[in-house]
Amino acid sequence: MGFNDPEGVLKFIRWPKGTPTGDAVREWLAGFDDESKASELALDMDQIKREGFGPEAHDEDPTAKTKMVT
Repeated sequence: MGFNDPEGVLKFIRWPKGTPTGDAVREWLAGFDDESKASELALDMDQIKREGFGPEAHDEDPTAKTKMVT
């Protein structure tokens, strides 16, 4: 099952609130509401340029070090 909100998860599992497992599930779900951790993640562009292989790891101009031979 896929859920977009904690209320849907709690309604689906129907675990009582006063039990250790019910409290642990609610605490775990509350951890997803903390968006401060997501905002702290930033790309380290120096590391990406050293270790990466995608388009973000290369120079902006793909023709910067090329020559045309006719």
